[in-house]
Amino acid sequence: MGAALVLATLSPAQAQQVPSASVQGSVAQAAAAHLVSQHPGKIGAAAVKTVQATANLNLRSKPSTSGRKLALIPKGTKLTVGSTKPGWSQIRYAGKTGWVSSAYLRAVPKKTSKAIKRGDLGKSTVALKLRRQANTTSKALATVPKAGIYTVKKVSAGFSQITSRGKTGWVQGKYLKVVAKKPGREIYIDKKYTSNRAGLTDRYWTKVPGSDLHESVKGKIRIGDIPRNSVVYRDKKMEKTAGSVKGWIFVRTQGMSGWMKTSQLARKSAATTKPGKYSAKTVLGQENGNVPERMLVAIGWDKEKTLIAAPALKDLNRLNAAFKKKFGHNLDIDLAYRTRATQDAYWVELGPYVAARPGTSNHGWGTAIDVPETHNYSFRGKYHKWLKANSKKFNWVHRKILEEGSPYAEAWHFDYVGK
Repeated sequence: MGAALVLATLSPAQAQQVPSASVQGSVAQAAAAHLVSQHPGKIGAAAVKTVQATANLNLRSKPSTSGRKLALIPKGTKLTVGSTKPGWSQIRYAGKTGWVSSAYLRAVPKKTSKAIKRGDLGKSTVALKLRRQANTTSKALATVPKAGIYTVKKVSAGFSQITSRGKTGWVQGKYLKVVAKKPGREIYIDKKYTSNRAGLTDRYWTKVPGSDLHESVKGKIRIGDIPRNSVVYRDKKMEKTAGSVKGWIFVRTQGMSGWMKTSQLARKSAATTKPGKYSAKTVLGQENGNVPERMLVAIGWDKEKTLIAAPALKDLNRLNAAFKKKFGHNLDIDLAYRTRATQDAYWVELGPYVAARPGTSNHGWGTAIDVPETHNYSFRGKYHKWLKANSKKFNWVHRKILEEGSPYAEAWHFDYVGK
């Protein structure tokens, strides 16, 4: 062991200069083994794929100090091990393949996900089972979709407690990636679709055609075809959670949430409230979800100035006048015109029983309205009952496929059937 111990105390450069005869065979192997045992994290003959040089190393033509020097590898260089022999590793560097002493290679640790903690936002990396208790055998309450972002309420034995679509349960924490603690991040709102406004009152309107809704600040565009004069609601609570960024606000528009540049927004709608000259036939001849702005008008008596197809407005005004005479206030309009990119997003997130197949929704022509999902507008509500009995007089109908009991039931949706 004497020779091995002497070798172990030499500098890396000195160790590679020791004559071949003195380091071959069992002595060289013992020296390498001694170095590995004294320096945890360094490798010997084990086949480790990605490594880092802990000193300046000679790349040699064969696994021996007698091998010809091919290059000098700087300390800190990351290398890939091809194969190994006792005390030596074969690598490729600067276009040359050769051998280096394994004693001066450290395995590069794999990057591990930051352990999720209570209060963190965790993004699901796969679809997960939401379970009643913190184990893999308890009852599954629901399936949590991939890429959802959830606040972790508790952690226990490798499980994280979250709430998904109104159900609170446990998922395996290793499949929740901690959302970066940086401003302007993505926020996934995991709750059933209820309204465009979602209780928000801080209104803006888009002032440029084709405004963009981003998943995160300067990130991927979620919806990129929002027309001018579309109502936008600022969500300050979510904005604070996501991290405020100057020049951007977190909003809800078209029934979707994300980030918009303030430069694309105004405090007033500039849309006309006059029905215009276009016929329903002309509008229906346009590409679904891409109706020209000139064919869209704002509903004047609606605080949201919701956009709708011009020919549908006149009859909607008549319907509203009758509704107001009956109940003493205007109809509540949640949404009318919807863009194609928005419908695509709905189809992915809500599925076919809630969203129409992209390219087929009457919202895409601005010839449909949604009223809020409140009790009075529900199937048993007084507003819905009145609308169902009277809307046809004004060329607005609630289709049979949307009736209660149908898998496509929607009390809130009415279609325009006028000319």
